[in-house]
Amino acid sequence: MSTRTIVVAGMPAAGHIHPTLPVVRELVRRGHRVTYYATEEFRDRLEAVGARFAGYPPGVLGSRDIAEATQTGSSLAVVVRILTATETLLPFLNEQLRAERPAAMMYDSNAPWGRMAATGLGLPRISFMTTFLVGSSGFRQLTAREWLTALRSSLPDLPAVLAARRRLLRRFDRALFPPSPVFPMRGDLTLFPIPRELQSPDPRLDATCRFVGPALDRDARDADLDPELAAHLAGALPSVAVSLGTLHAAGPTFFRTCFDALGDLPVRVVLAVGAGLDPATLGRPPANTLIRATLPQLAVLRRAAVFVTHGGMNSTLEGLGFGLPLVVVPQQLEQLLIARAIADRGAAVVLRHHLSGREVPAMELRAAVDRALTDTGLRSAAEALRTAFTQGGGASAAADEIEHLLAQRSGRATAR
Repeated sequence: MSTRTIVVAGMPAAGHIHPTLPVVRELVRRGHRVTYYATEEFRDRLEAVGARFAGYPPGVLGSRDIAEATQTGSSLAVVVRILTATETLLPFLNEQLRAERPAAMMYDSNAPWGRMAATGLGLPRISFMTTFLVGSSGFRQLTAREWLTALRSSLPDLPAVLAARRRLLRRFDRALFPPSPVFPMRGDLTLFPIPRELQSPDPRLDATCRFVGPALDRDARDADLDPELAAHLAGALPSVAVSLGTLHAAGPTFFRTCFDALGDLPVRVVLAVGAGLDPATLGRPPANTLIRATLPQLAVLRRAAVFVTHGGMNSTLEGLGFGLPLVVVPQQLEQLLIARAIADRGAAVVLRHHLSGREVPAMELRAAVDRALTDTGLRSAAEALRTAFTQGGGASAAADEIEHLLAQRSGRATAR
């Protein structure tokens, strides 16, 4: 396979950038040039895997924007930010790509500017999914109270979504737009870095969809533990890692609940509370608890016995990658479906209170963590998934699929 330049249009959020890093590293290892468009905060991680970093225009869309929209609880608030950003990022990317002349475009499945630019320039389109496809059957797993909570949060943003869509349709050629429903967007090749077992039957799945499974990017993401954190995790007691992700705002009440639920258990607790929460507002933590805004998650999970997580696909697969039983506190439908899929396989306990705007009772959180610590069946199931979920080939299989697509396209061009 000759060296090609592949451009990546990333979604500037950690849970979207991180799963692509093993694939980028593998493509670079094979001699390809990868230019990765993202925001400045991801420069170091992208350059560490060999990509050429290219920055989006400042102030258009960043991880803080996505986090703020997510924290409203409205699924449509994020869509508004993305569609609005597309008005700027599509012309920007078009201009950049005319000079770059890449062989293909890989884009996050929620980054319309990437797919639309590739369509306009006639480039092979590679969609990178960070989770599974959610079908109509998934919505039936919500209770009536959960449905009402979701609708109450999202409906006020519907007019803004429709207005942003109208602006795009007026400004750009309709032929560039992905078919409805827009999100998530597929491509000529659609890569799922997740196990095929987690995907429910869906009519949108076809021969262009490839499930390659996860690959933990230890080199790029396993930052060194600081001395205090390393010492905290080094004791004989089992460790419990708690993180509800970088985009969601659990609020101080949940973390105080962790104090009450876990403070007198014979464990060492590490809480990641997010950059938007001042730990001082939580009060004095129990002696067994260490608080951080964010964590070097892989380094912590390697030393943990249980992972309390929101159930995002990235975090779920990282926890299972170390054979950890999960206590899942989902914040939205997709995370509930992930949690249920893992629970059905015996490796998770699910606490779904936040989906209906309720707080998790301390006694229920304590019981769930205690079960995850002591139930050998949960641990055995997690270990089994650890093995099963690595069968897809990971980054190497993804790179194979990309090279196969490029070879096909090159052959067609030669034949013409």
